[in-house]
Amino acid sequence: RCVYPGLASFPQKELADRQHRNGLHGGMLWFDVKGDPIKLMDNIKRPWTLCENLGATESIITACAVMTHANMLKEDRLKVGIVDGFIRISVGIEDPDDLIRSLDDALNML
Repeated sequence: RCVYPGLASFPQKELADRQHRNGLHGGMLWFDVKGDPIKLMDNIKRPWTLCENLGATESIITACAVMTHANMLKEDRLKVGIVDGFIRISVGIEDPDDLIRSLDDALNML
């Protein structure tokens, strides 16, 4: 599952289209992975940065269940939709081909 305001499957797509200029919905999205998110974090390479802050110019990737929301009980995380494989990314200013290649390589190791 991938969630991004620019996708037709986004629950508030109509609202996003009205509020975002020129059909540009920004560089943040989240998706679920099958497999161990820690393994993904261990295998992701530059230009991605592991970080809990999403307000930077570099591209950032976060495994929320074991990073930003690690202090929550699993039952509470699941209630708000943060499954074990919940990955959040914020795309920065690096070369898109480098970002895609690195993420693809790490996902293929799951």
